[in-house]
Amino acid sequence: MALLLPAVQAAREAARRATCQNNLRQVGIAMHSHHSAYGYFPTGGWGYVWTGDPDRGSDRRQPGGWAFSILPYLEQTTLQKLGRGASEQDKRTLAAEVASTPVASLNCPSRRALDVYPYGGSHEVRNAEPAELVFKTDYAANAGDLVIGDLGPETLDDAVNGNYDWKNTADATGVFYPRSEVKTAKITDGTSQTYLVGEKRCILEGYDWGDDQHAFLGHGNDTGRYTSLDLPPIPDGETAGHKQFGSAHQAGCYFVFADGAVQLIAYDIDPEIHRRHGHRADGLLVE
Repeated sequence: MALLLPAVQAAREAARRATCQNNLRQVGIAMHSHHSAYGYFPTGGWGYVWTGDPDRGSDRRQPGGWAFSILPYLEQTTLQKLGRGASEQDKRTLAAEVASTPVASLNCPSRRALDVYPYGGSHEVRNAEPAELVFKTDYAANAGDLVIGDLGPETLDDAVNGNYDWKNTADATGVFYPRSEVKTAKITDGTSQTYLVGEKRCILEGYDWGDDQHAFLGHGNDTGRYTSLDLPPIPDGETAGHKQFGSAHQAGCYFVFADGAVQLIAYDIDPEIHRRHGHRADGLLVE
C-alpha cells in the first residue's frame, strides 16, 4: 500500500493541474467574450482599496478589477449584478457578500480548496463593508514590466466630480493596469506571444502579502503581477515574491495568452523572454 501512495498522489496532482489549466482556459474565453462585447479587455480597476461596483459599467469608470468584470462570462451574472440599483449603504453590504463568494474558475486546486479565507489587507475597502472571510484568486493579470500603482480617489464623489489626479499610465506595458482599456489591436507583439493572465506566486505560510485581499478588487498585487527582469516566475516559498508570477506546481506556472492558448511556463525561463511575454508592444520577437 505504501508503494501505491506516491502514484496516487501524483495522479491526484495531475488532475489538479488539469483543472487549473481548464480554469485559465475559461478565464481566457471570458476575457475574449468581454472584448467582443465592449471592444477591449476588462479594466484593471482603480486600486486595491476599491472593489467592483455593479452600477459603474466595465470601462475605466469601474473601480473593481478584471475578475469582477468577467463574472458574467463565468456564469456568475447574478453575483456581478448583486446590489445593482441599491442604496449606497446596501451596496456596501452586498459588496462584502460578493467578496465572500468563491468562484471555481478563479481557483487553483493545487494550492488550496475552493473556500473563503481570512482577509488580511491593511487598508479598508472604500466602497464595501469589512469582510472577515473572503475569496482569494490564484490568478493574476499581466501588468507588464513596469510597476504602476494607484490607490484611486478617497471617495466615489472625487472620481465622479474630477477631484482626483489619476496617475499617468501612458507608459504601461502590460494588458492590465490601473483604469486600463486595452484592445487586441494594442497588442502589437502578437496575441500568441503576450501573457493575459497567469498563476500568481504566494508565500507558503498563510499565503499572505500579495494574497491577503480578495479577488474582485482593483489593481494591486493580489490581482496583477509583473514581468520585469528582476521578477521571474518562482514557485511558492517562504520569502517575499508578491509582485511575481508563480504557482504551487513543481515544474512551472500556467498562463493563458492573449490568443486564448494555455501554456506551462517553466521557472527557469530566460528572464528576458519572460519580460517580453509581459510587454504587449516592445517589438521584440520571442523565439
